[in-house]
Amino acid sequence: MCIRFLVLPLAFPFALGGQTISPAGQPPVSHATRTTSPIRLDGKLDEGAWSAARVTDVFTQIDPREGERASQRTDVRVLYDDEALYIGARMHDSGPITARLGRRDMRLGDSDWFGVMLDSYHDHRTAFGFDVNPAGVQRDEVKTINQDDNSWDAVWRVATSIDSGGWTAEYRIPFNQLRFRPDSVLTWGVQFERIIGRSREYAVSTFIPKSERGGVPAYGHLEGLRQLVPGARLEILPYTVARAEYVDPGLNPYRTRSEYSSSVGADLRYRVATNLTLNASVNPDFGQVEVDPAVVNLGVYETFFEEKRPLFLEGSEIFDFGTGNLSGGDIFYSRRIGRQPTLGTPTNRADRPGTAPILGAAKLTGKVRGWSIGSLAALTGRADARYLDTSGVNRNVTVEPRTMYVVGRGRRETNGGRSMFGGMVTGVSRTLDTDVLRSALRSSATAGGLDFRHETTDREWAIRGDVESSLIRGTPASIVAVQRASRHYFQRPDANHLEVDSAATSLFGYGMSAAVTKQGGEHWRGEVGGAITSPRYEVNDLGFANRTDRRDVQVNVRYLENRPGALLRQSSTFASVRSEHNFAGEPILTIANVHFNAHTLSYWRMNGGVRRQFRSFDDRLTRGGPLAIRPAVWSGNVSVDTDDRRPVTADVELFGSRDEAGGWTWRAGTELGLKLSSRWTLKVEPTFTRAYVFAQYVTTVSDPSYLPTYGRRYLFAPLSQTELGIETRLDFTFAPGLTLETYVQPLISTGDYGEARQLVAARRYDFSPYTGAIPGLDFNVRSLRGNSVLRWEWREGSTLYVAWQQSRNDEAAYGDFDLRRDGRRLADLRPDNIFIVKMNYWMAL
Repeated sequence: MCIRFLVLPLAFPFALGGQTISPAGQPPVSHATRTTSPIRLDGKLDEGAWSAARVTDVFTQIDPREGERASQRTDVRVLYDDEALYIGARMHDSGPITARLGRRDMRLGDSDWFGVMLDSYHDHRTAFGFDVNPAGVQRDEVKTINQDDNSWDAVWRVATSIDSGGWTAEYRIPFNQLRFRPDSVLTWGVQFERIIGRSREYAVSTFIPKSERGGVPAYGHLEGLRQLVPGARLEILPYTVARAEYVDPGLNPYRTRSEYSSSVGADLRYRVATNLTLNASVNPDFGQVEVDPAVVNLGVYETFFEEKRPLFLEGSEIFDFGTGNLSGGDIFYSRRIGRQPTLGTPTNRADRPGTAPILGAAKLTGKVRGWSIGSLAALTGRADARYLDTSGVNRNVTVEPRTMYVVGRGRRETNGGRSMFGGMVTGVSRTLDTDVLRSALRSSATAGGLDFRHETTDREWAIRGDVESSLIRGTPASIVAVQRASRHYFQRPDANHLEVDSAATSLFGYGMSAAVTKQGGEHWRGEVGGAITSPRYEVNDLGFANRTDRRDVQVNVRYLENRPGALLRQSSTFASVRSEHNFAGEPILTIANVHFNAHTLSYWRMNGGVRRQFRSFDDRLTRGGPLAIRPAVWSGNVSVDTDDRRPVTADVELFGSRDEAGGWTWRAGTELGLKLSSRWTLKVEPTFTRAYVFAQYVTTVSDPSYLPTYGRRYLFAPLSQTELGIETRLDFTFAPGLTLETYVQPLISTGDYGEARQLVAARRYDFSPYTGAIPGLDFNVRSLRGNSVLRWEWREGSTLYVAWQQSRNDEAAYGDFDLRRDGRRLADLRPDNIFIVKMNYWMAL
């Protein structure tokens, strides 16, 4: 008997409290037990089935003491029946429990949390996450090796309870909210996580050292799942929206100060198979989405705004493509769908729609024979504007045509998630039924490419890359407009490798990038990468790319110290060098920077960096004219963040730069946070910026006699700019399913231009006075944007939104910064107010 007890642990994995401790290098195994008795969700775990379930109770710290056993015991049990997976977690605790109320998907903050991550496909790449804190606030997400997508909202329930010995969470996750293979016996990837807020302890059931590449590929296993039934195949979420708008019509003769409207629509989710899901939306409405911040953009490139609409956020991970910042942009940028209309009206006495209406969209995602697939199709309707012409006659003009958008993505993961290869294709087709539309817009646009990633067996090294191409078609006028746009500038007179083709009816381009990354190791990490984007590469019909005509090389190295020392809990030092040339071989950007990040033992965070931009050429400064010199620049930043567990927090950031021509920028910002109650948080983020631009582009004047700049005079002026913006967020939670969120951003931005001057010659950064007349350019922009959203999850899966949006906008030509004057003007402006009530009802059939 004694010999058997000595030998068995050597020959087989052994069980400790029901959790199988696997041999070295193998993931631990947890076990699910089928139950035939009902489970009542009350946060008690007092049903007999819980006592019969096997226990997972080995948790290891990631922070603050990496590799040590968790300071508090955690017991996790897993049950399942024909409809759902049940998880019972008991968090023993000898100290005070930290429970903070908030809306669904709130930040982790200083609260205690328990989470379960389920790789139900067992593809070692994607997992569904379900978190809860002691107050019952739910978080759900789709977790991948690259990012966490918190926009995913599943229909699941959890109950919690707190007592003198700790707290308990009892989950019910319906199988129809997960995706899994149609096998009779299943093994899933699983990771149980616990956060103890007061000590910032983060412990997991499957320990992966910080020196190794962790995440979904390294999860433990959940075994014992047999004969699972996917449940309801169809979910329908019909909704109705009522809207009241109280706005100043301005020059719009077709609007009144008070207008009312209503609409209906529906979202649909259909499980085509256990591993394939169709999502569709008819007449979607996004009135509850937070507004974009106001931005004053005097540069040459388009401003990038993040996607906030749930329809396009949920499941967006499958559409990730390529190597990100190394390549020439993204071939899929969902904000293009339902965008602001492209064309204007002949007069300002017009009623212009704010966006192109999305009539419907459908998305198919899942797994098919080892492939992850995703496809998206969306149809936007024609947007027409009414206007009064100079004779006072009513006219109509199309400002955005009916457009079809299509995206397809396929990705194959092998070698336990260490290898991936795939492809992506996008397409845009427009109905151009007028000469104006045909001359301004492309009739079709397609883009596609292949990408890959491979990690070594120990996941310490990785190689990744992509190659893509683009093709647009249209009338010669529409193709010329693309060639002359700021991301191309084919009209540059000194660019022998570029030429505007006025007869072209199509444009083909390509891009590619590759990188080798050291992503593991105790201290040293780094990457070497390069990218090429051809001059004719054009993806902005459904993608986002700021510029083309570039060849880039980048090298970075990082030194990490994750083990606490005498002063710091962890730190990292990052250094990088990047060099960019155009296809003529001319250097257009060379930068080097060093950055430092550290966490103190008291959980303060410090960041700082220095950046050097070396002198090079600038092929965008003259807006399609000849090359100019890009002056060298020194810049630096430093920031300090206090311990965010405290009821009062403060973050301070300072930035400064100066170029060799005398231009400079400095910016000071802070974030003040208050959370004096478990029910509400307040954050105020003022940012003040001063800048002096030595040569701000103004305009171009034709002068065939002036040959140093090829028959045109490129006019610039010094610009003194001042900007103050204050972003404020107030979140109040009445109950886990009833929250109020408010966002407000006042902005005052001013610009004071000096005397105009002209560029003396190409490939220079010298200027001489210009005696011609130019219009006044000084500006004062006063803006306020905000919204407030009351969100009530009034039944499982069903939500009521009550939203209020307010905006105030005004411009003047003073040029100077006077906070009292401009602030008073902003306060006196008549606001535009929009009130929205939206209610949906979830049904599973």
